[in-house]
Amino acid sequence: MKNSLQEQLLQLGLVDKSKAQQAKKEQRKQARIPDAHRDSISQAIAQAEADKAQRDRELNRQKEQKQAVKARKALLKQFIEQHQLNDSKADQPYNFVHDAAIKRIYVTKIQREKLVASLLAIVQHGERYAIVEIDIAKKIQEMSKDTFVFIAQKEQVASDDPYAEFQVPDDMMW
Repeated sequence: MKNSLQEQLLQLGLVDKSKAQQAKKEQRKQARIPDAHRDSISQAIAQAEADKAQRDRELNRQKEQKQAVKARKALLKQFIEQHQLNDSKADQPYNFVHDAAIKRIYVTKIQREKLVASLLAIVQHGERYAIVEIDIAKKIQEMSKDTFVFIAQKEQVASDDPYAEFQVPDDMMW
Protein backbone atom coordinates (compact mmCIF):
# COMPACT_ATOMS: atom_id res chain seq x y z
CA MET A 1 0.00 0.00 0.00
CA LYS A 2 3.06 2.15 -0.19
CA ASN A 3 2.30 3.06 -3.81
CA SER A 4 0.46 6.27 -4.37
CA LEU A 5 -2.71 6.40 -6.42
CA GLN A 6 -0.80 7.90 -9.30
CA GLU A 7 1.69 5.01 -9.33
CA GLN A 8 -1.12 2.47 -9.12
CA LEU A 9 -2.86 4.10 -12.13
CA LEU A 10 0.42 3.97 -14.05
CA GLN A 11 0.84 0.28 -13.27
CA LEU A 12 -2.67 -0.53 -14.42
CA GLY A 13 -2.07 1.43 -17.66
CA LEU A 14 -4.94 3.86 -17.14
CA VAL A 15 -2.64 6.90 -17.25
CA ASP A 16 0.50 7.39 -19.31
CA LYS A 17 3.76 8.64 -17.83
CA SER A 18 3.75 12.09 -19.48
CA LYS A 19 0.31 12.98 -18.07
CA ALA A 20 1.39 11.87 -14.62
CA GLN A 21 4.50 14.04 -14.77
CA GLN A 22 2.46 16.99 -16.03
CA ALA A 23 0.02 16.61 -13.11
CA LYS A 24 2.96 16.57 -10.67
CA LYS A 25 4.34 19.77 -12.22
CA GLU A 26 0.99 21.50 -11.82
CA GLN A 27 0.78 20.47 -8.18
CA ARG A 28 4.28 21.82 -7.50
CA LYS A 29 3.44 25.10 -9.28
CA GLN A 30 0.29 25.53 -7.21
CA ALA A 31 2.27 24.83 -4.03
CA ARG A 32 4.89 27.47 -4.95
CA ILE A 33 2.36 30.26 -5.68
CA PRO A 34 1.82 32.28 -2.50
CA ASP A 35 -1.74 32.74 -1.24
CA ALA A 36 -1.72 36.48 -1.92
CA HIS A 37 -0.75 35.82 -5.52
CA ARG A 38 -3.49 33.20 -5.89
CA ASP A 39 -6.00 35.72 -4.59
CA SER A 40 -4.89 38.34 -7.11
CA ILE A 41 -5.10 35.77 -9.91
CA SER A 42 -8.59 34.73 -8.86
CA GLN A 43 -9.62 38.40 -8.67
CA ALA A 44 -8.21 39.03 -12.16
CA ILE A 45 -10.12 36.02 -13.46
CA ALA A 46 -13.32 37.23 -11.81
CA GLN A 47 -12.80 40.72 -13.26
CA ALA A 48 -12.22 39.28 -16.74
CA GLU A 49 -15.41 37.23 -16.49
CA ALA A 50 -17.36 40.31 -15.35
CA ASP A 51 -15.96 42.34 -18.27
CA LYS A 52 -16.90 39.60 -20.71
CA ALA A 53 -20.42 39.45 -19.30
CA GLN A 54 -20.71 43.26 -19.67
CA ARG A 55 -19.52 43.10 -23.30
CA ASP A 56 -21.98 40.29 -24.01
CA ARG A 57 -24.85 42.33 -22.54
CA GLU A 58 -23.84 45.34 -24.65
CA LEU A 59 -23.68 43.23 -27.81
CA ASN A 60 -27.10 41.75 -27.06
CA ARG A 61 -28.53 45.23 -26.51
CA GLN A 62 -27.10 46.39 -29.86
CA LYS A 63 -28.54 43.33 -31.63
CA GLU A 64 -31.95 44.01 -30.11
CA GLN A 65 -31.77 47.64 -31.23
CA LYS A 66 -30.91 46.59 -34.79
CA GLN A 67 -33.77 44.11 -34.82
CA ALA A 68 -36.17 46.78 -33.52
CA VAL A 69 -35.07 49.22 -36.24
CA LYS A 70 -35.46 46.51 -38.86
CA ALA A 71 -38.94 45.68 -37.57
CA ARG A 72 -39.96 49.38 -37.63
CA LYS A 73 -38.73 49.71 -41.22
CA ALA A 74 -40.69 46.62 -42.27
CA LEU A 75 -43.81 47.93 -40.54
CA LEU A 76 -43.39 51.33 -42.20
CA LYS A 77 -42.90 49.71 -45.61
CA GLN A 78 -46.04 47.63 -45.15
CA PHE A 79 -47.99 50.69 -43.95
CA ILE A 80 -46.97 52.71 -47.02
CA GLU A 81 -47.75 49.85 -49.40
CA GLN A 82 -51.23 49.46 -47.91
CA HIS A 83 -52.08 53.15 -48.20
CA GLN A 84 -50.36 54.24 -51.41
CA LEU A 85 -52.56 55.75 -54.10
CA ASN A 86 -50.17 55.46 -57.05
CA ASP A 87 -51.99 54.81 -60.31
CA SER A 88 -50.31 52.82 -63.08
CA LYS A 89 -52.33 54.81 -65.64
CA ALA A 90 -51.10 58.18 -64.38
CA ASP A 91 -49.84 60.33 -67.23
CA GLN A 92 -49.22 63.80 -65.84
CA PRO A 93 -45.79 64.58 -64.38
CA TYR A 94 -45.67 66.31 -61.00
CA ASN A 95 -42.36 67.87 -59.97
CA PHE A 96 -41.25 68.33 -56.37
CA VAL A 97 -38.03 69.03 -54.50
CA HIS A 98 -36.19 66.36 -52.51
CA ASP A 99 -32.72 67.10 -51.08
CA ALA A 100 -32.18 70.10 -53.38
CA ALA A 101 -32.98 67.96 -56.43
CA ILE A 102 -36.10 68.16 -58.51
CA LYS A 103 -37.87 64.81 -58.65
CA ARG A 104 -40.79 63.76 -60.84
CA ILE A 105 -43.71 61.47 -60.18
CA TYR A 106 -46.56 60.70 -62.56
CA VAL A 107 -50.06 61.37 -61.26
CA THR A 108 -53.61 61.59 -62.52
CA LYS A 109 -55.36 64.92 -62.97
CA ILE A 110 -57.38 64.47 -59.77
CA GLN A 111 -54.26 63.52 -57.81
CA ARG A 112 -52.47 66.61 -59.15
CA GLU A 113 -55.28 68.85 -57.93
CA LYS A 114 -55.26 67.20 -54.52
CA LEU A 115 -51.45 67.46 -54.28
CA VAL A 116 -51.60 71.19 -55.05
CA ALA A 117 -54.41 71.64 -52.51
CA SER A 118 -52.29 69.76 -49.88
CA LEU A 119 -54.86 66.97 -49.59
CA LEU A 120 -52.32 64.37 -50.73
CA ALA A 121 -48.63 63.97 -49.94
CA ILE A 122 -45.63 62.22 -51.44
CA VAL A 123 -43.51 59.89 -49.28
CA GLN A 124 -40.30 58.12 -50.14
CA HIS A 125 -40.75 54.37 -50.30
CA GLY A 126 -37.34 52.76 -50.75
CA GLU A 127 -35.98 54.17 -54.00
CA ARG A 128 -39.47 55.11 -55.22
CA TYR A 129 -42.10 57.61 -54.18
CA ALA A 130 -45.67 56.89 -53.14
CA ILE A 131 -48.72 59.14 -53.04
CA VAL A 132 -50.70 58.94 -49.80
CA GLU A 133 -53.42 60.90 -48.09
CA ILE A 134 -52.33 63.76 -45.84
CA ASP A 135 -53.36 62.09 -42.56
CA ILE A 136 -51.44 58.94 -43.53
CA ALA A 137 -48.40 61.11 -44.34
CA LYS A 138 -48.56 62.67 -40.89
CA LYS A 139 -48.71 59.21 -39.29
CA ILE A 140 -45.68 58.19 -41.35
CA GLN A 141 -43.82 61.26 -40.10
CA GLU A 142 -44.67 60.26 -36.52
CA MET A 143 -43.53 56.67 -37.12
CA SER A 144 -40.23 57.62 -38.75
CA LYS A 145 -38.71 61.07 -38.52
CA ASP A 146 -36.12 60.31 -41.22
CA THR A 147 -38.62 59.28 -43.93
CA PHE A 148 -39.02 61.93 -46.64
CA VAL A 149 -42.54 63.36 -46.78
CA PHE A 150 -43.46 66.10 -49.27
CA ILE A 151 -46.56 68.17 -48.62
CA ALA A 152 -47.21 71.04 -51.04
CA GLN A 153 -47.27 74.37 -49.26
CA LYS A 154 -49.92 76.82 -50.31
CA GLU A 155 -48.22 79.95 -51.52
CA GLN A 156 -48.91 83.18 -49.71
CA VAL A 157 -49.88 86.01 -52.03
CA ALA A 158 -48.24 89.34 -51.28
CA SER A 159 -50.68 92.15 -50.61
CA ASP A 160 -48.93 94.50 -53.06
CA ASP A 161 -48.87 91.96 -55.89
CA PRO A 162 -50.48 93.60 -58.95
CA TYR A 163 -51.33 90.19 -60.45
CA ALA A 164 -52.95 88.80 -57.32
CA GLU A 165 -56.42 88.89 -58.86
CA PHE A 166 -55.28 86.76 -61.83
CA GLN A 167 -55.14 83.08 -61.05
CA VAL A 168 -52.50 80.91 -62.75
CA PRO A 169 -53.86 77.50 -63.72
CA ASP A 170 -52.21 74.56 -61.91
CA ASP A 171 -51.95 72.47 -65.04
CA MET A 172 -50.08 75.12 -67.01
CA MET A 173 -46.87 73.70 -68.48
CA TRP A 174 -43.94 76.03 -69.11
